[in-house]
Amino acid sequence: MDWQAVFEAVEAKRELIVKTLCDVIHIDTSVPPGHNYDKMADYLEPIFQRLGFETERVVVPPEKLAQIPLPLEGERVNLVARKRFGKEPCSIYAHMDVVPVEEPWTIDPFAGVVKEGKVYGRGAIDMKGSIASLIGALAVIEELSLTPHYDLICLMCTDEEIGTYPGVYHLALEGYVEGHVLCLEGGAQAPFLVGGMAGDVTVTVTTIGKSCHSGMNFLGVNAIDEMVPILNELLALKRRVEQRKSSVPLFPIPGAPSEWMSPMFNLVIIQGGVKDNIIPSRCTVTIDRRYIPEEDYEDVVAEIREAVERGRRQSKALDVQVAVQWIYGAFKADPESPHMHRMWEAKKAVHGYRDEDLLVAGVAGSSDMGMVVPLLGDGKFAGTGPFRPDNTTAHRPDEFACVDDLVSMAKELIYYLAG
Repeated sequence: MDWQAVFEAVEAKRELIVKTLCDVIHIDTSVPPGHNYDKMADYLEPIFQRLGFETERVVVPPEKLAQIPLPLEGERVNLVARKRFGKEPCSIYAHMDVVPVEEPWTIDPFAGVVKEGKVYGRGAIDMKGSIASLIGALAVIEELSLTPHYDLICLMCTDEEIGTYPGVYHLALEGYVEGHVLCLEGGAQAPFLVGGMAGDVTVTVTTIGKSCHSGMNFLGVNAIDEMVPILNELLALKRRVEQRKSSVPLFPIPGAPSEWMSPMFNLVIIQGGVKDNIIPSRCTVTIDRRYIPEEDYEDVVAEIREAVERGRRQSKALDVQVAVQWIYGAFKADPESPHMHRMWEAKKAVHGYRDEDLLVAGVAGSSDMGMVVPLLGDGKFAGTGPFRPDNTTAHRPDEFACVDDLVSMAKELIYYLAG
């Protein structure tokens, strides 16, 4: 195959890729609450149909959505687009949701501003840019009559940014995820392949006291004071936990304490008291616990509960309550799988990398792939994405994606699917 001609055809789709990204940025799918998934499907479904795909909308049942303890609104519409060639299936995954806008931006986050080779907007890099690159790649495959090596199953999914029961997990449980997963936020425009991701669990600990006038504190029970013994035990557990190491190397991050993936134990929220002259009757601490593939979720939760119980025995709190919310599982990918090898060949073809440049490493973040890959098997994953080491704007103000990276990603996808 004349790959120079194919890549030139991708270059000719720059305008299409940019327009597609701007269009989907305009659709506000911030979660929570998660409005407008139906509008995203309304936009994307005709595009897939014009490219010869059969489409189906799959709505997450309300009773499943109720597992997520957040203020959510609207139907969770997932779009499945299939194009069969009588070959092994490949499930191409992207999520349609984005995180909310909280801090001030210098531009309208939903305008899709194009400036100096970059597209700005919420979701530009995480991960609506990947959807635009996929559309560009599929358009070239159709235009040049290329025959993919796979049946193509495109999954445009909901609620990755909040976890617990994201759309792709529902699709996997219901049999919509076929073959292996090609994750479109599972890598970067760099000589790098994702070898694993951390799991994530949130634990909330609440001490119950008794309020009274602060000038007569002997009449009450200070819930903040009585949280302190529990905090001491949790911090002692944090020190032990963060000494553990995974067998998966960590993607090099300046300041990282180890070259290997390691657990993270974070006290992220503490709340208590309502006024300075009232003894607080309630104190709440929230723990964000990231766990490595070698750790078991049940063990992670059990050791936190045990630490809380040790602190409770030293506390005078009237009650101590513990609530656990599973966000994501951890996973480890097989670096020797044929899918990982194919993605590396695609990166070499597009960027000219050498084999000695390759780094297969884990990332400290968590993803809904941590729910899907364990169901499929660690040899059923490969990934790429438009990220780059010097673009850390995901979830931040003035998020952007570089147009060159979106185009390069489209080239990688074509080589992976049809090379």
